[in-house]
Amino acid sequence: MERVQLNGADVEYDVRGSGAPVVFVHGAVLSDGFVPVIEQAGIVENFQIVHYRRRGYAGSSRAPAGMTMQGWAGDCVALLNHLGIASAHVAGHSFGAGVALQMAIDAPGRVRKLALLEPPLLTLVPSGGAFTEWAASVLEIYNSGDKNAATDTCLAGAFGQDYRRFTDRALPAGAFDRAVSEIDTYFQVELGAMQHWNISTESLKDLRHPVLSVRGSDTLPVFSEGADLLQQWIPKIEKVLIPGANHDLPGRNPAAVATTLVEFFTKNE
Repeated sequence: MERVQLNGADVEYDVRGSGAPVVFVHGAVLSDGFVPVIEQAGIVENFQIVHYRRRGYAGSSRAPAGMTMQGWAGDCVALLNHLGIASAHVAGHSFGAGVALQMAIDAPGRVRKLALLEPPLLTLVPSGGAFTEWAASVLEIYNSGDKNAATDTCLAGAFGQDYRRFTDRALPAGAFDRAVSEIDTYFQVELGAMQHWNISTESLKDLRHPVLSVRGSDTLPVFSEGADLLQQWIPKIEKVLIPGANHDLPGRNPAAVATTLVEFFTKNE
């Protein structure tokens, strides 16, 4: 991957394919979470793919304490500026879906269509408090110094106890070890950013982009409720349910997710 300095930080990125540009914004913990989707037939053949590692991951700079969703969204806009891309489709998963949603709010002209795979709308849904309590219990494990156990507990809680069956097979080799080495970003920066994200139903109602909400049928209540809220408040939205999937949509069901994204991004283009 190439590196470029954006907003005072190094950001690692890769561009491949041709056609309408699509930016993939990965979630927390697993920086290669979208790789299985990007490698599916129909993605690179139809689009110019922009895949990057957010601050705090891999070869990108560390995420500073107090970094916000607005900051990560600003990095994505800066990357588009560097690449000379006026506007792009944007797909985000989990924390990355929050970044994508914030980008559409802050820089609406830079986003063509928006695909949201289970964003963490913690402050707006009934289960947000329970999720925050669970995250606090995992934070205690992290603070004890056992990053391996904290990473395992975090991924098992979000993706299911069998998550290694899919991450070890679908993601690049060493994905779990990389997650352990990068888990500081989640517990020291991203967790606070999610809990203090100033997203509002008013900002959702103001969106005028075509929006796709993708949810797994077996996902956690906090993400299921978030998908319902998106459908309630965003004027132009499509909703897709992936049967048998949980929060680990891109790794567990990459073919279904890829097909869904291709259909959405090419519709009426």
